[in-house]
Amino acid sequence: MLNFGAEFQIGILYLTLSKEGKCFLKKAFNKSRQVNKVLTKPIVIDAAKILYFVKTLKVCDKVFNQQASNKLCASLGRDKSVMYARFVAYGWFSLLMWGKMLEAFNLAYDKAAQERCVLVAFTHREWNDLFDNQGYSFQELFAAFDYKALIPKELDFLRQLKHLERKLAPPELFAKYYEHLQGFSVCSLFAYTPEKAEIVLDEVAPYVALLFMYIMVNEIPEKLKIVLKPVARWLYMLDELADLEHDRQINRVTYMIMAKEPEEVMWKQFEVCREIIKQAAPNPDKLIKFMEMITTRIIDAKERGTNIENSFLNID
Repeated sequence: MLNFGAEFQIGILYLTLSKEGKCFLKKAFNKSRQVNKVLTKPIVIDAAKILYFVKTLKVCDKVFNQQASNKLCASLGRDKSVMYARFVAYGWFSLLMWGKMLEAFNLAYDKAAQERCVLVAFTHREWNDLFDNQGYSFQELFAAFDYKALIPKELDFLRQLKHLERKLAPPELFAKYYEHLQGFSVCSLFAYTPEKAEIVLDEVAPYVALLFMYIMVNEIPEKLKIVLKPVARWLYMLDELADLEHDRQINRVTYMIMAKEPEEVMWKQFEVCREIIKQAAPNPDKLIKFMEMITTRIIDAKERGTNIENSFLNID
C-alpha cells in the first residue's frame, strides 16, 4: 500500500506529464498487472518502485515532447501516441541500464546527463526503425546527419535528434564523445547475415554502448570499458532473444537465431558478465541483480509469449 508522502509525490509528477505520458502510464500499469499474473516470478509494485518509475518516465516524457511535436508527427505520418510508447519505453530502459552501469563504478550523473542518455536512445531507436522497417541503408541514414544534404522527409526526425546533440552536449565539454563518434563507420557492419552476426555483437554493440557512456559522462575508467564489451554483447543477445520468433518469421538471421540452445547461450553470457563485473566494479551488486532479473524476465516472457516491452513496469 502506498504511504501518503509517496502517493502525493506520484500525483504531482503525474499531473506534470504530457497527455501522451498520462495515457502511457495508465496503460503500462494495466499491462504490468496482466503480465504479473502469468510470470513465473511475479513482483510487488510498491510505492518506491512506482515513484522511481514515474520520475524516470518524466525525463523521457520531457525529451520526447520537446522533439516530437504534433506538426512533426503529422509530417511523418505517424501516430504520436504509438510513437511515444515505442520511444519512451526504449529511452526508459536505456536510462535505467546505463545509469546502473555508471553507479556500479561510483560515477555520478545529473538530470542533464539523463536527458542526454534518453536523446541518444531515441536516436538509436529511430535509426534502427528506419534501417529495419523502412529499408534505408547506412549511407542514406548517415546523410541525415549533414544539414546540407537533401534527405527524404522520413529522415527529418533522425536529423533533428542528431543535431540536438551539439546543443545538449557541446563538443568543448564532451570531447571524448565526439572523438568516439569518429568511429561511427563500424555501424555500417551491421547486417542480418551469418557472416555479420558475430561482428554485430563484438564490434557494433560495444561501440553503441560507449556512445551512451560518453554522452552521460566525459571520462570513463578503463575497467568500465573492459566490462562494457561483454555487457553490450549480453544486451544485444537479449534483444535478439526477445525478437526470436519475429525474426524467424521474416527469415532474419541473427546470432541467437543460429544458436541451438538460445536460452542456455543467454545464461552463459550473463555469467561471463557477472564475473567480470564483480572483479572490476567497486559497487557491482545492483547492476548484476538488474541484469539477472532482465535475463530471467526476457526468457520467461519468451516462453509465455508475453511482450516484455509492453509491460516494462516489471523491470526494476
